[in-house]
Amino acid sequence: MNIMRASPSQLFEYGPFTIRRMRPGEIDAARGDSAFGPLAIIDHMQMESGARIAMHQHLNDEILHYVWRGSMVHEDDRGERTPLSAKKAMLISAGRGVWHEESAPLVETEMLQVFIRPEAAGGEGRTQFMTRPEGAVDGQWTLLAGPEGDAAPLTLRQQVRAWDIRLMAQSSVSAPYRAGLAQWLYVAEGSVTVGGERLSKGDAISNGLQALPLIEARRDAILLCFQVDLAASATLAGQISGQ
Repeated sequence: MNIMRASPSQLFEYGPFTIRRMRPGEIDAARGDSAFGPLAIIDHMQMESGARIAMHQHLNDEILHYVWRGSMVHEDDRGERTPLSAKKAMLISAGRGVWHEESAPLVETEMLQVFIRPEAAGGEGRTQFMTRPEGAVDGQWTLLAGPEGDAAPLTLRQQVRAWDIRLMAQSSVSAPYRAGLAQWLYVAEGSVTVGGERLSKGDAISNGLQALPLIEARRDAILLCFQVDLAASATLAGQISGQ
């Protein structure tokens, strides 16, 4: 198994923002791999109350916004404002261009921004939202995003699927698995054990194309699992994911 530990070297601060940037492909660096297919970057962000990122443009990247603590407000270039929280996730398919502003006007916020390289550059920019009254489900994986035809709430322009779960302490679960796809499991909150390896907040684990061992929660945890086609075609034109 390949484990990526949360490390101070991944952190950078910009005013009221703290970001830990992880590149999933670095898990396999010892084997000479430089990328985890189209799953390019995971930004674990903490935003202080009052933080704001002014209106800016994204190009080509597929960007999943996943909040589990606090609330982040997305505002588009038409002035429409949408609060994101544990009950509402967002996917930006930037294509030829999407403009937006991000802020945390009320409370400190913790979230992920997941950058995925799309299959091809271009296409109409679009923003999708997924709403669920209770947030992550206790003990049950929920499909958040997937490729066209998967009937996922959020449609990705790539062969990647994103799932989440809330796992209570002393309970266990298997990660979503599909033959031919690699799993990349991220601990957003809490602590778990996978195959005898203890993983804490900010850690990640993968096992190539083999299924991960049973996940056991040591403390209440929020987990995300990405199923990735490592051989999928992907453009390098992404403004962030292509770098």
